[in-house]
Amino acid sequence: MYSLEIIMRIWALALLVGAVIPYFREQTWWLRAWTYSRLQMILLLSVTAVLFIWLPGLGELFDKILFVAILAAGLGCLSDIIPFTKLWPVQTPKVKPGEAHVPIRLMVGNVLMENDKYEAYLEQIKTISPDILFLVETDETWREALSGLEPDYPHKYLLPLPDFNGMLFYSRYPIIKSDERYLVQDHIPSLTLDLDVGYDQPLRFYGVHPRPPRPEDDTADLDKELGFVAHEVGHYEGPAIVTGDLNDVGWSSTTKKFLRVSGLNDPRLGRGLFNSYNAKNPFVRWPLDHVFHSRHFALNDMKRLKAHGSDHFPLLIEFALRT
Repeated sequence: MYSLEIIMRIWALALLVGAVIPYFREQTWWLRAWTYSRLQMILLLSVTAVLFIWLPGLGELFDKILFVAILAAGLGCLSDIIPFTKLWPVQTPKVKPGEAHVPIRLMVGNVLMENDKYEAYLEQIKTISPDILFLVETDETWREALSGLEPDYPHKYLLPLPDFNGMLFYSRYPIIKSDERYLVQDHIPSLTLDLDVGYDQPLRFYGVHPRPPRPEDDTADLDKELGFVAHEVGHYEGPAIVTGDLNDVGWSSTTKKFLRVSGLNDPRLGRGLFNSYNAKNPFVRWPLDHVFHSRHFALNDMKRLKAHGSDHFPLLIEFALRT
């Protein structure tokens, strides 16, 4: 029994370290990854708290301090998640009945470059028929597989690339201006497009896909790219959307700073997590794909779609650009 008590204390201390790491703006990849798993941490901390109550040998003062620390850590994790539940006020208002607006159906997704479920993905897009479609991790094979979309989308910017860096943009709205940019890394593109959606100002669309935290990529470049976009869109007075697989979660310090600097809204606040990754593992999921927007928009609907072989679920957002 004594050895079990030692194991529980070590386990509890390890969980506490993992729960505290996200409060530090750490850019080392393996430390930053702890920020993602707040929901999983709540579950693990809750089970650990129950075990501390149930196991009779865990009654020393040190154990009581650990128990209180576990509860505090769980509440800290919960405070990150609650804004993405219906217990929190919505940030993006629902469109009012009869309110004048331009409807915009936007679908975004990470197809997973080596995914070969081309036909299923294509049929889903055709069925949903979004006005704007933005896909990442699209190489030349994916561009060819989705070529059947091109007659339905007269306005497009197709950037098929290897190494998970490709981007495909399709629109029923005319593209007034397009910029293919490499904001931080010379091999990581982003797209900035001005669209004529029938509003008195162009809709500025930012499609981004920074690299995830991994051994060869710490998050300094990710933070820098999102910071650059935030400052730029924060000075644009017209309607704007920033979207893509950002490889970051909505409760991270980076994303919170992005929203603060840009002045954009997150339609998930008060509605749900809409976990988009990992579609292949129901126990390890978090929201990595985002759609942020300016205050010109209300929301009609938002849903998570079928993954069709990808490790990301696509998102469909039905916006109302208020006129």
